[in-house]
This record gives sequence, C-alpha cells and structure tokens, in this order.
Amino acid sequence: MRSQFPFVLSESQRGALVVLLLVLLSVLGVRFISDPDEPAELDFTQTEYYQRQLDSLREQQKVTQRETYTYNPNYLSDYNAYRLGIPLDAYDQLQRYRASGKYVNSLTEFQSITGVTDSVKNVLSSSLRFPNFKSAPKKKAVIKKQDLNTVDAAAFEKISGIGPTLSKRIVNYREYLSGFSFAEQCYEVYGLDSLVVNRLLQYFEIQTPAQIHPININSASLDELARLPYLSRKDAEKIVAFRTQNNGISPFFLSELFVDSPNKLARIKLYLY
Repeated sequence: MRSQFPFVLSESQRGALVVLLLVLLSVLGVRFISDPDEPAELDFTQTEYYQRQLDSLREQQKVTQRETYTYNPNYLSDYNAYRLGIPLDAYDQLQRYRASGKYVNSLTEFQSITGVTDSVKNVLSSSLRFPNFKSAPKKKAVIKKQDLNTVDAAAFEKISGIGPTLSKRIVNYREYLSGFSFAEQCYEVYGLDSLVVNRLLQYFEIQTPAQIHPININSASLDELARLPYLSRKDAEKIVAFRTQNNGISPFFLSELFVDSPNKLARIKLYLY
C-alpha cells in the first residue's frame, strides 16, 4: 500500500518547520496577551510569508530526493514509483513487462513500455538508472605456430627482442644440434634472454623431428665423440677410458659418468647408441 504522505522532510527541515510554527504561535500569543478582550485578527501577510517558506521546504525536499537517490526501474517498488511521480497505470505496465522475465535497459525503452509522457520522461531522466551490460570479452586469436626446425632466420626476427644477429645464431645452433629435439634447447642459445625465449615459444614449436644420426658409442673415435653436442673433449676421454676398462660401454651406463648432470645426459643419449 502506498504512503499517504506526498513528501518526507529530513530531520533538519522538520526542525526548521517547527521553528516557523513556534514563531507563528508566538505572534498570535502576543496579540491575545496584549488585548485579550479584542478578537485576534490574523496578519495574512505574515501567514503568506510562512506558507511560502513551507512551500520552499517542500520543493527543496523534492530536489534533494531526486539528486540523492536513483532507482533501477527493473526493481522499482510501488512506493518509490509514487515518490517519483510515475502514474499508477504506467507502473502496472512496467510490472507486467517485468513479470514476463524481461528487463528495461534504457529510458526510451522505459517510456515505450510504460507509456509515460515526454514531460514525465524528462523529469525521471535523472532519477532512473539502467543496467550496464558489458559486452562479452573478445576471444583471443588462436596463434598458429610455425615449425621451429624449418623456418628461416627472418621468421625469428618477428619476435620482439630478436634481431638479425640472434636470429642467425638460433639457426646456426639448430644446425649444430641437427635440429631441436626439445623446445627448451632454445634457452641454450648464447645471448638469448629467457623472456625472449618465452615469447619465441608462443609462436614456434617442434613440428618436424630433429635429423640426428647417432653414432656407436663403442666404435666412435675420441675425435668423433668430442665433436658431438654436449660432449667436451674431457667428457669424450671419460667415455673412451670407461669402455676400455670395462671392455665396452652402453649408453645406459653413461649415468655413472654424468651423475650430476641429468639434463646433459638426456641430451647426450640423443647422439649415441
């Protein structure tokens, strides 16, 4: 049920109204005291003055309410609709529209649904707020990665942080390895920052296997072993010494020679059988 009061005064405004009434009563009281035998005559000039003050308070209250509060019409109560001056039939139209599960998303749509006049619409423009539906986030474009083992040096230069020198260095290191077997081998390229490698691997991946031709660990010479990636001459000497003492060696026994370098061992085994 709607309230019977057309407006609501704030605490400060109610105090001002009380003061005005007290002043009015005091004026009337003075007249009765000064001449109790004569009938009191009201000063209509003063009465009009106080009436104007009261009307001013009412208008101020309406302005304050409109500036302080805004309402989402999709959840508008009948009391707030009444306070905003929305006609009853317009409010009923709005409720029927909402009952169908639909939402009002703009002032123009609100007027179309409720049928309020342009003047009412203009008054309500500062009192109604509408939901701001955000558009669905755009899907990130799927990156079609290129083959790390087949692209030329120019392809790497498209990555921020890689210029002509580094791009050629990547290609040269790829040839030295006979192709990348692990994408992580890009971190081994001299001068290539890890952050740059992270960006690089967003656009490149291994699609073609490395073209490695392993050599026999028991028949390869010291020089052949020393030329393999990841093996220094000192490492090659260890292998030759171990196979001589043990009448041969299997790649599986290399772990005894490279106990402290498991990553290196995994890469060495790519080149030996």
